[in-house]
Amino acid sequence: MDRKEFLASMLTLGGAALVPSVAKADVLKNIERLVAAAPRKKMDERLAVLLSDIHICGELKEGKSLHYPYNPTSLQLRIEEILSMRPLPANVLVFGDVAWDYGLVTDYRYAAELLRPLEDAGIKVTLGLGNHDRRTAFFKVFPQYAQNTPVEGRAVSVVALPDVDVIMLDSLAEKPVLQPRQATTVSGEIDKEQIAWLKEFLSQSKRPAILCAHHPLKEMPLLEKQISISPNVVGYVYGHVHYWSKMPYIIRSREPQRMIQTVSLPATFYGDIGMAVMHTSAKGARIEYSSKGFWWPQPADNPPKEWQRRVDDMQNEEVNLLF
Repeated sequence: MDRKEFLASMLTLGGAALVPSVAKADVLKNIERLVAAAPRKKMDERLAVLLSDIHICGELKEGKSLHYPYNPTSLQLRIEEILSMRPLPANVLVFGDVAWDYGLVTDYRYAAELLRPLEDAGIKVTLGLGNHDRRTAFFKVFPQYAQNTPVEGRAVSVVALPDVDVIMLDSLAEKPVLQPRQATTVSGEIDKEQIAWLKEFLSQSKRPAILCAHHPLKEMPLLEKQISISPNVVGYVYGHVHYWSKMPYIIRSREPQRMIQTVSLPATFYGDIGMAVMHTSAKGARIEYSSKGFWWPQPADNPPKEWQRRVDDMQNEEVNLLF
């Protein structure tokens, strides 16, 4: 099966009740057309798209994922949307849970194929790790993350935008010994080695920094402590919960006060479905939520009215981070 057939098989999912109604077999053809046109389109270095919780299952039967067969389609539709943007974003960041449940090599191979049209269009893709990922399998398919990380053994990346550094940390709290298909710790952590590197990086930098990871800040006291003494950290963005939200996080309520804006991203799996678009400038970052649906735990032909109400409530949602 060649690459085109491989991706096309994902788009011909049986069982309409499991597939978003907007998904059509011509999505792949349109993506190929958009990729071909990309070199002629302007790219904005100050524009980035934020995705999370794509949960791709690479175990296929008759061309369909054995688990969550609608997830590849949902991701493909987001990719089509990204490639239709004008100007194109220079960066796309994925905030972990790349794999469906247990971080299998096949999951990452499939995810790499699905995400490749973005890279073919000249867009840089940066991946983070979540609790459903596994480092050994991830590094096998994406060895550049093991080779280029500033913290050995962790998938840490710095995306240097013109006005701000976006730092993707590795919050996967992986158990030391895992059997195949064994779940690991659901909650997250940023270990001491990452904190030591982050402390040094932030102390030497005069640029604002947006910190990112898969898990909520409240689960990671070491990171919270570091933010409390790092005035150049202007925001924290994460995934994991599958809902869009924008909440101020109080680190110190007494003088000197320290509050940071946190942003929780939608998923392409279940919950809030969509992505966030981040516009940056010398003054700050504006993060807009692009809502494309809501379902729980899977899409439905006749969804409850509450699902549409959630989508309606999420229109024109955005948050600003000040530099």
